[in-house]
Amino acid sequence: MVAGLAASVALALTLPQPRWGIVLGVALGAGYAVTLRPTRGAYVDSLMSAAALGVPLWALISVVAFPVLSGQMPEWGAEQMRAHFPAMVGWIVYGASLGIFTQCLNDIAGHVLGPEIEPVAAAPRQTTRIVILGGGFAGMRTAVSLEEQLRGDTSVSITLVSETNALLFTPMLAEGRQQSRA
Repeated sequence: MVAGLAASVALALTLPQPRWGIVLGVALGAGYAVTLRPTRGAYVDSLMSAAALGVPLWALISVVAFPVLSGQMPEWGAEQMRAHFPAMVGWIVYGASLGIFTQCLNDIAGHVLGPEIEPVAAAPRQTTRIVILGGGFAGMRTAVSLEEQLRGDTSVSITLVSETNALLFTPMLAEGRQQSRA
């Protein structure tokens, strides 16, 4: 919110209603800080990505939302777009400032409070792979029996390898797929 308030100066200077510029700046700044997690020391990346957000925000808010909320239809002729140009510059400057301020405040907080504790990822589970060589009746029966016995165990993978497709009945493939989902 602090970064949004500081960056909202650009909006207050370029939008027709300066109060709305400050309110929008604070709200969008809080949303930006919550949703995007800046990398420590990445000032240029933060500046560029937040400045790039300025253009769609300008289009959505200044070009569409403000006219609609005031009871007018948005007009996208050359004259109307020229009239919105200062607001577009304000939104881009707001975005760039927001990126820099947010990055700076995050770096200061990391320096003063220490880095955030990263959650420890769970160790990858070891997968048991069962390979059945030969897809005759015995291989098929073994695969079906193992699949029934190990149905709930996701750490087991069963593969049947066969030189021929003698037991493959293609019209039944769709039925077998439906049974495996159940």
